[in-house]
Amino acid sequence: MGSDSTKAFSPDGSQNEQRLRLLVETGILLASERSLDVIVQAALDAGLHLCSARYGAFFYNNIGDNDKSYSLYKEAGPDLNIFATVPEPHCTEIPKDSFLNQLIVRSPDITRDPRFTENLPFAALSPNHPPVRSYLSVPVRSRAGESLGCLIYGHPDVDSFTPASEDLVATIASQAAVAIDNLRLSENLTYEISQVDAARALQRETSERLRQALDAAQLGTWTWDRATDLLDLDERAAYLFHAEPHAPITRTALRKRVVAIEDQAYTAENLERFLETGGIYTAEYRVESPDGIQTWLSASGNATFAPNSPDIIGMVGTVQDITTRKTQETALRQSEKLAATGRLAATIAHEINNPLEAVTNLIYLSRTDPDVPEPVQQLLETADAELARVAQIAQQTLGFYRDTTRPIEIKLNDLLHSVVDLFERKMVTRKISCTLDLEPDLCIHGLQGEIRQVFSNLIVNAIDAFTYPMLKPGRIHIRGRHLHGAKFGGGQEAVSILICDEGSGISPTARARIFSPFFTTKLSVGTGLGLWVTRGFVEKQGGTICFHTRTGDPSGTIFRVVLPVHIPPPRTASTPPLRA
Repeated sequence: MGSDSTKAFSPDGSQNEQRLRLLVETGILLASERSLDVIVQAALDAGLHLCSARYGAFFYNNIGDNDKSYSLYKEAGPDLNIFATVPEPHCTEIPKDSFLNQLIVRSPDITRDPRFTENLPFAALSPNHPPVRSYLSVPVRSRAGESLGCLIYGHPDVDSFTPASEDLVATIASQAAVAIDNLRLSENLTYEISQVDAARALQRETSERLRQALDAAQLGTWTWDRATDLLDLDERAAYLFHAEPHAPITRTALRKRVVAIEDQAYTAENLERFLETGGIYTAEYRVESPDGIQTWLSASGNATFAPNSPDIIGMVGTVQDITTRKTQETALRQSEKLAATGRLAATIAHEINNPLEAVTNLIYLSRTDPDVPEPVQQLLETADAELARVAQIAQQTLGFYRDTTRPIEIKLNDLLHSVVDLFERKMVTRKISCTLDLEPDLCIHGLQGEIRQVFSNLIVNAIDAFTYPMLKPGRIHIRGRHLHGAKFGGGQEAVSILICDEGSGISPTARARIFSPFFTTKLSVGTGLGLWVTRGFVEKQGGTICFHTRTGDPSGTIFRVVLPVHIPPPRTASTPPLRA
């Protein structure tokens, strides 16, 4: 568009039809257009043709707080260069009527209008251009009544614009206003969508960062509804509790299913205390997997409240695996106990050396007396041997002691028979029989005092495995076999000793800690160091110790000790371990 108005319509009777067609085509164009630039130019060009104006301009409403000025947005006419000299219209009466009061202004001769000022558009377009006489301005206003701008047309002739022209331009202005309204609505909607998308993206980013932080800390999350007792566990929390993520399960049912029996009462009491006092919920307890493996968990949570009420309706919280920390804490406590026990034992050992030496001397004198009968001599010899072992044990309790005795050949057949003989009276008292099934010549090289201590401890434990007093006789069976190199890496030869009892067996909760220091099931008569020391001596020899146990009926325990015939050299990365 933008061509001379003299070419817009033919002078014949089809002018009205052409105008109608132009109105319809412009309306369709404006309804489908999404460019403000195109909307304004199309409306301005259509209005120029409909009112047969020579010049046209669209002034965008740019009113500040001081109500002073407007901005030229688009122009139409045969010579667009003339608009380079057009000043911005100021708030004189004529622009004010259209821009602010939203009135149509049609003047047959604007130069004679009392509201005319030199600042009016088209007043003096250029020194060589004829002045504008006919003037028409039509406001463009939104559906809400907001002034969007103004269509202004001019013609050098007087009284060129008719009431019909005014109506046609008003129709175009109305169509332009609807198109601009729709465009602004679309832009606002697009902006709102972009804001929502940005908020969602930020939320996703925040959630992802939170998830990364939870993963880094190995934290699971959970929520609890007090009214229904239902828990909602995320993937990691469900993994830690051996449950399905987001599957409905009550807190009570989950506690009974996975929390260790010893900790169930504690967790229930802790929850009740939290519900009474509020604050932050914290608890540390053990859970058991379906295959019986225990782990330590730490749970913490914050209360959720009913709206405008102090009543606690639930919790949100986290859960974390703290097994490593608990293991380290236990090891530290055990190290402190061992250090304290070592200091005490060293002191006691130092104090008993003198009376021990005196008893040894008395036994020596008794053994050298020719009047002592032979049976008593044998008993004194056994007592002397045991006192020698006590002296060795006492010496080992002295801090940082290293056994300086040389390994010797140990005949396990003789050693096991002598240990059984030592505890024969105790077994007879408890109605326990002991059988030995030993292959001949079971020999190893090692430290005899330590190996003797190993089997003494195991036989004592086998005797104590029977409930006393016993309702029926019990049996202990000791079996020894040679193990040749085909069964071990590196061609090592070894000896396997099994000590089997028909006692009550080891409970499932005690099995994992049976070799831990200071752990005992003998209550006041046990120190909890026997099996810990036994395993230490066996591993020092280069061997292994393991056990199988069963409770119920029948019940019993088998300890198996595997000892190499020769003490192996210190293990390197390429040395295969001895297999039990």
